[in-house]
Amino acid sequence: MSDCDSAVQWAIFMPDLVQQQQKGFRMVSFEYKKLPAMRFIGKEKDFSMDSEELEELFRTLDLLSGYHSGFDRDILFIHHRSKGVDVEPPHKLWGRFMAANTPVPEGFEAIEFAPEDNRQPGQPYLSQFAYAVFAGDQNAMHQREGFDSDAMYDVTRNTILGQNVPIPYPEKYWTAEVFPEGPANGSYIYLFSAQIS
Repeated sequence: MSDCDSAVQWAIFMPDLVQQQQKGFRMVSFEYKKLPAMRFIGKEKDFSMDSEELEELFRTLDLLSGYHSGFDRDILFIHHRSKGVDVEPPHKLWGRFMAANTPVPEGFEAIEFAPEDNRQPGQPYLSQFAYAVFAGDQNAMHQREGFDSDAMYDVTRNTILGQNVPIPYPEKYWTAEVFPEGPANGSYIYLFSAQIS
């Protein structure tokens, strides 16, 4: 009964909270995606002081043009190695989703994804996720004060909860920021792991 109570409360209160959290920006669209098996290829490094090296990372991935996943965007991928956020710090990798079995360039890391849940913690993570597109002020979208992570994260998560869709936390939990025009131009699309089937 307590689980049922919680689900009802999420469904009732989250839509209002989501509206209140959107100050200076708005959610333009929201949908769920389920993609085939994929391999995320990237590097876990803070590139804030070395934008040229980040550009080189994506140039290297451009050379893998025969291995497109169908979701070929520059991404900042975040996960906690299938542990709770209070147990494992976030691991942030810059890279792209590529086709399954794409060769991994030297110095890069691979994270595996599958469309179905194998019921085991860890990889492969699920290639099922919420896809939220935002518009408005970049600073407002990435505002952290008063949010669990930042505004885009909270609004996306709370939309999922308000729709009573399970988030596979912590076993298959991950999120990502998408940079449609490249990292220099900011992110306004957020991905959030969800269990839609």
